[in-house]
Amino acid sequence: MIGLSCTFPEAASAIEYWELLRQGRSALRPIPEQRFGRPMDYHVGLLPDELRFDPESFLLSEADVAAMDPQALLLLDEVNRAVHHAGYRPAELKGRRIGVYVGGRGGHMPDAERLERAKNPVVVTGQNYLAANLSQFFDFRGPSLVIDTACSSALVAMDMATQALRAGDIESAVVAGVSLLADDRAHQVFGRRGLLNPGAEFHMFDRRAAGLVLGEGVGAVVLKSLDRARADGDRVLAVLKGIAINNDGRTAGPATPNLQAQTEVMKEALDRAGHRPEDIGWVEANGSGSTVTDLLELKAVESVYGTGRPGRVALGSIKPNIGHPLAAEGIAAFIKVVLMLYHREQVPLRSGQEPPAHFDLAASSLYFPREPRSWPSSAEVAALNCFADGGTNAHLLIAPAPAGAPDRTRAPLPEPALNRRIVIRRTQGAQGTQGTGRARSTRPSPAPHCTPGGPAR
Repeated sequence: MIGLSCTFPEAASAIEYWELLRQGRSALRPIPEQRFGRPMDYHVGLLPDELRFDPESFLLSEADVAAMDPQALLLLDEVNRAVHHAGYRPAELKGRRIGVYVGGRGGHMPDAERLERAKNPVVVTGQNYLAANLSQFFDFRGPSLVIDTACSSALVAMDMATQALRAGDIESAVVAGVSLLADDRAHQVFGRRGLLNPGAEFHMFDRRAAGLVLGEGVGAVVLKSLDRARADGDRVLAVLKGIAINNDGRTAGPATPNLQAQTEVMKEALDRAGHRPEDIGWVEANGSGSTVTDLLELKAVESVYGTGRPGRVALGSIKPNIGHPLAAEGIAAFIKVVLMLYHREQVPLRSGQEPPAHFDLAASSLYFPREPRSWPSSAEVAALNCFADGGTNAHLLIAPAPAGAPDRTRAPLPEPALNRRIVIRRTQGAQGTQGTGRARSTRPSPAPHCTPGGPAR
């Protein structure tokens, strides 16, 4: 991995995301009444109520931007930042075999007036344009796909990207995940299923676990084969060693996990990576906030990574920090792990203080870190779980950049100044949902020699 960018609740950049994680803070807040136009007794991890965009910089008309899915516009912004973070100007990549693989779900439909005014209405309504807009603007000539496997979408997209890289079909890949809560439908659906947590904290692996707290966000990474990255003088942030995807198959219901399938996908990724369980120093857990499904995940992790190892393995999760960002979950967890590996530091888990009744944590090889700590040199590799609603499971093995790599010739570039003046989302209590207004960007741009998450610690 050679570049990244992200925006998550109370974290407008990878720098802010890293600080939120290492400080163990929560970005979960009560849902403001104006957010969905009615009072709701839940907490949530939200991006700012007002999101803005610069149409001219991305060669889009104001009429098209006003009608487009805000997710598509956030992806343009985030991929632009990730490309610059990788040390490239977009003009250098024009016409090259770069693939675009987006994990996301579209259901956007503008009102009739905005659709009528749009100059290119096809870009407004098609889910495929979450990816196609990126290929169009950057002039990328590789495959351009949108993957929807619910929570594991971005990691399934990453698996497809890595297959294309290994086959030599593409020279580089952009992998992204995005999810915005455009309205209260997600809360209605999850609420009817009895899956929403009525409290202020997202608890997992904990007696207090009471369901999900939803969130939103967007993230993007730039991938190459390690040999190609070295030849191109790229800075390598981390290396994806192995990835496996499977499905739970037939279970008691579409959201019911399968312990055997979870165990199998972990073992398969471990085998593909060529590592042993004792090489793993961190498992970034899925964590559902349900006592039963969390217990199954603990048992699966213990059976694969805990048996016969000399030391203990740390477990963590993004969800107590930023909530469950749905289709952006996989990319949020992946970026977190990369930041930890780059900084050689493990961050605390905000839950698990009251371990579940039917799992003896003290007798296991697992533990929950409570403070930032240096990454153990004896177990340098991280594992990542993502188990989706619908049963598509992903498991990844990620290692730090290899020591003794050739001198890099590329460093992060500052993002060009953007005039983000078009409002692409307002609260439902505001007059309308979109409009114009002059406001220059206040988002931090990566400094020429910054690290992925700020100064190394």
